[in-house]
Amino acid sequence: MFRTKNILASLLFTASFSHVATAQNICLGTDATICAGQSVTLEDCGNYGAGSTGVPYTLLPIGYSPDPFGGTGTVNLSDDSFSGVIPIGFNFCFYGNTHNSLVISSNNYVSFDLGNANGYSPWVTTPIANAGANQTHNAIMAPWQDINPGIGGTISYATYGTAPNRRFVVTWDNVPMFSCTGTLYSSQIKIFETTNEIETHIVDKQICATWNSGNAVHGVHSPGGTDALTVPGRNNTQWSVVNEGYLWTPQLSVQWVDSQGNTWPYTGTTLTVTPTPIPPSDSVGYWLEAIDNCGTAMGSSDTTWITVTSTSVTASMTPDICTSNIGTVTATTTSGTGPFNYNWPGLGGATTPTVTGVGAGNYTVNVTDANGCTASASILVTDTPASFQGSATVVTCAGGNDGTAFAEMVPPLGNITYLWDDPMAQTTQTAVGLTAGQYTCTITSDIGCTGTVVVDVLEIPPLTVNITSQTDVTCNSGNDGMVTLTATQGTAPYTYVWDNSASTTNVANDLVVGPHQIIVTDANGCSVTVNAVLNEPPALDISFITPNTQICPEDDITLEVTGTGGSSPYTFTWSQGGNVIGTGDQITVDPTTTNTEYCVTLSEACGSPTDQECVIITFPTPIEPNAVPDLYEKCVPDVFEFTNTSVNGAEIATAYWDFGFGNYQVLENGNDSTSLYFTDVGTYDLIMTVTSIYGCVYEDTVFNIIEVKPVPTADFNFSSNPATIFETTVTMQDKSSPDVVQWTWDSPFSSPMTSSLTNPTFVFPEGEVGQYPVQLVVETELGCTDTVTYIMNIVEDVLFYAPNAFTPDGDEFNQTWKVEVAGIDEFNFELIIFNRWGEIVWETRDPNVGWDGTYGKDGRPVQDGVYAWIARVAVPYNDDKLEYSGTINLIR
Repeated sequence: MFRTKNILASLLFTASFSHVATAQNICLGTDATICAGQSVTLEDCGNYGAGSTGVPYTLLPIGYSPDPFGGTGTVNLSDDSFSGVIPIGFNFCFYGNTHNSLVISSNNYVSFDLGNANGYSPWVTTPIANAGANQTHNAIMAPWQDINPGIGGTISYATYGTAPNRRFVVTWDNVPMFSCTGTLYSSQIKIFETTNEIETHIVDKQICATWNSGNAVHGVHSPGGTDALTVPGRNNTQWSVVNEGYLWTPQLSVQWVDSQGNTWPYTGTTLTVTPTPIPPSDSVGYWLEAIDNCGTAMGSSDTTWITVTSTSVTASMTPDICTSNIGTVTATTTSGTGPFNYNWPGLGGATTPTVTGVGAGNYTVNVTDANGCTASASILVTDTPASFQGSATVVTCAGGNDGTAFAEMVPPLGNITYLWDDPMAQTTQTAVGLTAGQYTCTITSDIGCTGTVVVDVLEIPPLTVNITSQTDVTCNSGNDGMVTLTATQGTAPYTYVWDNSASTTNVANDLVVGPHQIIVTDANGCSVTVNAVLNEPPALDISFITPNTQICPEDDITLEVTGTGGSSPYTFTWSQGGNVIGTGDQITVDPTTTNTEYCVTLSEACGSPTDQECVIITFPTPIEPNAVPDLYEKCVPDVFEFTNTSVNGAEIATAYWDFGFGNYQVLENGNDSTSLYFTDVGTYDLIMTVTSIYGCVYEDTVFNIIEVKPVPTADFNFSSNPATIFETTVTMQDKSSPDVVQWTWDSPFSSPMTSSLTNPTFVFPEGEVGQYPVQLVVETELGCTDTVTYIMNIVEDVLFYAPNAFTPDGDEFNQTWKVEVAGIDEFNFELIIFNRWGEIVWETRDPNVGWDGTYGKDGRPVQDGVYAWIARVAVPYNDDKLEYSGTINLIR
């Protein structure tokens, strides 16, 4: 069952009104206004703080109302043990500490000391509070007794409800009593979110007097064991009960709190304070607040708001003049609540903020605002005699008469008259039309104040203008000449008019060469004329350039230039055909055609008019290298003759003939012919490089000038070689190069002995082993020949014979079995003999060795019977492999 509880019923009464404090005592919940620095005593007239008991918990019996037995989680505990850490699901305050987890004891209590997790839980009970029973500190006992869930029953837990009104429930269901195992015990502990209340519900608790004296402890035990609250008569005593519930309610404490975060303990029904608001606020609130033992606020009373006010005043004055009682005093309030009452004791008790007709002296004003707050201020009124002063305006130009003089009385009191001592005896406050000089004015007031003013009318010094600096034009034909003027005296500002400049100041920096006139006028129209003359540098001139020159086409040439005139760094810009090709007083060029013109332009950094000169570079008449051979084709090796047919060959000094391949080069003088012996087949290009009598080099390539033809290649195959003594007819198979047009065969030991066919057939002697030479001569259309000779081999045919029986019986006849062979490669021979099970009994690689009918290294005779054999031989002239097999009948 879920229950909601009221935290502090005595705090439910509220009230709100305000008044201006007329006494020092105010009931809590009443607002008030006081003056700054005033103390006030707050009274708990409603006895709001009476609910504070000063104890951690109170205990009440309640109806038996457990939650359903069997929770969402279970713990399996052996006898006298704690569970692991179990989350509660919300924060729970117990004895001033906040917890969100606990451990469950097998002996019917829960502990908030998580260090007990999975540890030992004592079964011997002791009275609480008990600082020595560590495992039972910080615990809720429902009750603590020796039961044994290790042999039966269920311990479960669950969290019910929704925040902030959840509850955590632990249930011991039908757990056997230790020793009295036939007696089953059931109970439940509930702890509540927000209210932090505790309930225990016992289904049936019996006494097991034979164990632990039947004692049990029913209550709550603080951390450290310093405090406990048990159900009366149940602190380690024998007792029994059926269907019972108890409620432990945490008790609240009360404290005074203000809106600035200050707190005071509730030690009585009054609290005296001197409120000091923190700007910008002008008030401080006070109330009583109930807190639980974890420091959480659980409720509060109504608030008393104390508004602190103050008043302040300043005083000011205007002085008396000539002791005429014309001064004033004024009081100005800067804070407080109106309306305000004023009192000037020294001025007959005047009650207005401002009092006039005041003579010199010290005066005090007292101010009281609507809240009764008071303030005072004092002011000294001075007596000032009238002052007399004057001023003048200057005569604008030397010798002029436009000066003025002015005189005044401060402050102007009464009716005033003026008299000047100028030639016209002017009677106005300002005298006009004056020349430079000193003038006196007499001022008279009908209240008795009289004074004189002496004024000096000055004349402005005459305008003077000087040339303080002058800079000539820095670049020929330029306009950066500069003249700086300095104007003094006269009346600033000055205006400047230049005859050949856009400047309107005292500096002109855009002047050209020649004379210049400047008119300077000051603010009063006075003017002066100034004259200046400027010069400029000489014009640019190219004084030297490389003359026209002839060079070889492959050569380059360095052109040089010098210049004069100007006034800034030179730039020489070279161009060819209208395109800029470089800068500098030297440039290296490599013209590609004769009669190439190069021009250079001289300029300077300041941009004066440029100067230009040109030079022409020419080539000599070119030579076009060329040559022809005596024949374009010859067979290798041979000599070729070459004739120099170069155009303009008369101007050749030397000619270098290069046919490539690293071996065919020659140097000739003039346009002489040459010859070379070629030993390599191929088509040759001629790279001909000639040097003229002017040192110019010309090169050209004559492609495919000659071709050196290769000699033919003579080659052929025999249709069979070697051939056996029984098959001696052999056909020759030509393999010569494709340029062959004629074949000549010579075979002196065959029939026929010669032939001109491409692939003739020769018959060599039959029945005879021998080697016979065969020669082939081939020829091309150019008459080039080649010869090759190969040997024809006539060899024996392969013969193989194997007996099919032998009798190794110890007599002198037929003791070994041996094959007979001829025409084989004796170094590539293998013979193996097997028994009827496929096992090798004898083998050899020598065709001249026979088998004596024994087996193994010790020569044991084999049994009579049939043996298989296999022989592998190689033909010596073509490496063909032959294989023979059969059987042997061994008879003893």
